[in-house]
Amino acid sequence: MKYDITVDGVTQGLTGMWLECRKKAFWWSKGYTPKAGSLALTYGGIGHAVLQLVYEDIQMRNLDKLPDTHMTKSYIHRVEKAWRKDNPRADKKSLEYLELSLLIAEATLPAYFRYWYKDLKEMKWQKVENSFAVPLQLGKDEVIFRGKMDGVFLSSPTRMWLFETKFKGQIDEESLVDILPMDFQVLIYLLVLSKLARKTPAGVLYNVIRRSGLRQKVGESLPQFAKRCAEDIEKRPDHYFLRLEISITPSELKKFEEETLTPMIHDFIGWAKNPEGLSYRNSNSCNGRYGRCKYLPLCAGMKTSLFTKRDRVFPELEAY
Repeated sequence: MKYDITVDGVTQGLTGMWLECRKKAFWWSKGYTPKAGSLALTYGGIGHAVLQLVYEDIQMRNLDKLPDTHMTKSYIHRVEKAWRKDNPRADKKSLEYLELSLLIAEATLPAYFRYWYKDLKEMKWQKVENSFAVPLQLGKDEVIFRGKMDGVFLSSPTRMWLFETKFKGQIDEESLVDILPMDFQVLIYLLVLSKLARKTPAGVLYNVIRRSGLRQKVGESLPQFAKRCAEDIEKRPDHYFLRLEISITPSELKKFEEETLTPMIHDFIGWAKNPEGLSYRNSNSCNGRYGRCKYLPLCAGMKTSLFTKRDRVFPELEAY
């Protein structure tokens, strides 16, 4: 694998990594991927993949009834098979994260579908988990933006909304309301959507799914733990499932494009053409808000045994 910006373009994930630490983005550009994942990333991937399958079936009218527990488990099993096929050399820790993620998904998603049952009949889906590769002209620079939108729906014939799902362990609703209008990923997706549809979207509907904060008790098996989580979710669905609607105006989207994205991409292109010479370490991100940087072993001494080499540039954009 060799990253080439002119061929591969950029994603929100890559630019976000680059903003956080140039050295971290450098290791990524060389194909290094940490062997050990995380529970949050594994569960988020499983959850997104299940929602994709369900909402695709709704959009294609292959599903005309609420997914019950048994049906949801069949979707989860399909995702598990795809995950194992895509991760044939997964280490012990990654498999533990997978097992726990599957059990949490089985405890959470049937209740989610019951809670948002109107999605089945009332949501007018236009796109679901839509992968895109769109060339954007930003000032003097042109770059291909790649990504995958969770969904696009219409609230009326003229009002188009982006649907964005967030799987979160903790939710501070007050802070979330303040942060969401400045969400870099969503602003990029809204800009791309405006180019594709040739009109400004009405905004974004954030679909937040809280991961259970319960802890496994001593001597409690994983199935017992999952059952306890499911019981808690049934008692407090309002605690676990939240949706927030954030509108956007053409002037706000234009301001983001001109004042934030355009100068940022100009700098990013310069780095992408010479990552060897323009990658420096941001020590503030070595142990940041999400814990220790997974690329720290490479910076500390080239411990390559903790990493695999990708054979695809953006494997996260491939559907399960």
